[in-house]
Amino acid sequence: INIIVHFVISNILLKQWYQRRVREHMKEHLQEHLDEVADGAKIETEDDVYFGYFNVHDKDKDGFLDGLELLNSFGDHRAKKVDENYSEEQYEKDLQTYAEIVDLTLKDFDPNNDGLISFSEYIGHVKPPGGAK
Repeated sequence: INIIVHFVISNILLKQWYQRRVREHMKEHLQEHLDEVADGAKIETEDDVYFGYFNVHDKDKDGFLDGLELLNSFGDHRAKKVDENYSEEQYEKDLQTYAEIVDLTLKDFDPNNDGLISFSEYIGHVKPPGGAK
């Protein structure tokens, strides 16, 4: 029984660490975008991170994230990893992976299956209940 308790506690701690790391990454990523458009602006609260991250990737400013905007958000990360050794074959593999992630994201985040993620659908999945832990 001690092994089971240890396993459960370890999983809870790992999940909490992972959630903190994801929030830190989101904040860093958003700050990079903000630095490009607003000199000296800072992310102050957790809600700033969530709202800002959604709005930075809502390129057409319609209040929704669609599949193309999600795909482009992954491209932000990919573009930073591209170098002279990045092959066309690797690009195609990455693109297929990102397309699969977009499909899974829409499946998880879009309960009404309209192909769009509203801010309320987004925040319901990314913000931990009761705020950050």
